[in-house]
Amino acid sequence: MTKTIRIYLLLHLSLIPFLTFLLSCSGPPKPDRLPEISEAEPAGLAELEKALESENIQAKSQAILELADRNERIYLPKIRSFLTGNDKSLRGPAALALGIYKDKPSIQGILNLLQAGSGVGIETVLEALARMGDAEAGNKLVPFLESEDSTIRLLTVDTLVRIDARSASGNLLVSAQKNSDPEKTKTYAMAIGKLRIQAGEAYLLKQAENLKPSPSLAAVYLALGKIKSRKAVPLLVKAMTAEFDKGRENSSIALVDIGDPNSIPAVLPLIGHPSREIRYRAADVLIGVPSPQTGPSVLRVLRTGSAETKGPASHILGRIKYVPARESIETSLLDTSLPDREIIAQSLGYMGDKRSISVLSRISQETSGEAKYGAVWALGGIGDPEALPLLEKAADSSDQKLARIAAESLGMIASPKSLALLDRKTQQFPDLAPSTLGAIASIKGEEAESILEKYARSQNWNLHQVAVAQLGARKDPKSLSVLISLLEDNETPRNRKLVIAALKSVTGEKFSSKNEWLNWYQSRK
Repeated sequence: MTKTIRIYLLLHLSLIPFLTFLLSCSGPPKPDRLPEISEAEPAGLAELEKALESENIQAKSQAILELADRNERIYLPKIRSFLTGNDKSLRGPAALALGIYKDKPSIQGILNLLQAGSGVGIETVLEALARMGDAEAGNKLVPFLESEDSTIRLLTVDTLVRIDARSASGNLLVSAQKNSDPEKTKTYAMAIGKLRIQAGEAYLLKQAENLKPSPSLAAVYLALGKIKSRKAVPLLVKAMTAEFDKGRENSSIALVDIGDPNSIPAVLPLIGHPSREIRYRAADVLIGVPSPQTGPSVLRVLRTGSAETKGPASHILGRIKYVPARESIETSLLDTSLPDREIIAQSLGYMGDKRSISVLSRISQETSGEAKYGAVWALGGIGDPEALPLLEKAADSSDQKLARIAAESLGMIASPKSLALLDRKTQQFPDLAPSTLGAIASIKGEEAESILEKYARSQNWNLHQVAVAQLGARKDPKSLSVLISLLEDNETPRNRKLVIAALKSVTGEKFSSKNEWLNWYQSRK
């Protein structure tokens, strides 16, 4: 039971469907090899009540959980009795059920299961308390941040966050300051950051100064960002150029989280750093921290900086849509000696100014280099139908990367004029289906719907799956009949689980089995 619960916790699966799935995994595979859960009708209350009194522990445990999942509160007293009963195997399911019920009177009983010899794994108790959602349990959980089991520590952090246990911040900080294990420092940093404990700033700054490059130091950087520590900005900027890879990544994320405009002058020089990785991490920070000084300052770098700065500078200016930089970006793009021309071209797509179409059209027809890929993407990003002929030509290219990007760009423009081409490309090159069918799905109208339905019925497994997913994404009620017909089809291999997901998306209904869907559809006629 403990092992099952741990798997469940780590994967964040819904408890009842997961247990049902485990119980249905025995026996030979179904003839059509479809990856789906058993379609047995849900048990009625009378059947669950009978299971609750049975000697079969597995059936009894599942009944406890199923009743809680249905919020059948009449059975609460019985389930409470299992929590403190002599049968230790029922205490775990009872604790989880009472957590699902959010039965506040049971909190102390669940906390008592944390004691040695209760017969219930700590993971199960933590999940029960997380589902209960009572922040008052937080102080009782802080000691488990000192566990020697890293999984227990992480689950404790997760539980503290889920119950929003900021009221336990005092005890948490006292425990953190007593800790001398660098491995556990990571846990405390995660808890302080995710709970947004501002009082933990001094502790985190001290750890950032003293820790060696490690997962714990990386976690401290993230936590400083989560609590928006402006005092941390200088050390985080410094960390962006250190030898510690994860530290560079997390420090840039933290600077964006802090969002201090005063960090802009310190980060700006880094877009000229010798390391390409650091240049673009700096770009991410300058994009993510809103400031009126960013556009003018980066434009000066674009105009006067080295060849290596042109890519990150253009990327920043495009992403923040700083229109005064358009002509300077176009000038850089036309310089075939520059690195990162694909990124420079993409920046014009982010900017979205149709005046760039002529330059991008020219670049899109280059026969060598990577810039043409960025130009074709940018033409879609601008979204003007003027670019359709060029994009359709690119979509017909023998260069499959160019064809894929062109198909995606046609989807961004979403013109019905492109449907015939996209349909033909899907037939010729099924591997392009995620791009071509995605583009078709973005185009409104019955013709696009009919093309998607055609491929949803295809015997090509990949085309079938992509088309079904796109029908679900469109949420068009007109797709209902074809999705139901796919569910009824017992002759052709179908991804029934995906079909059901599409039906849920289109209708908003929550049925899980084939028969439920067919009965529901029949009742609508």
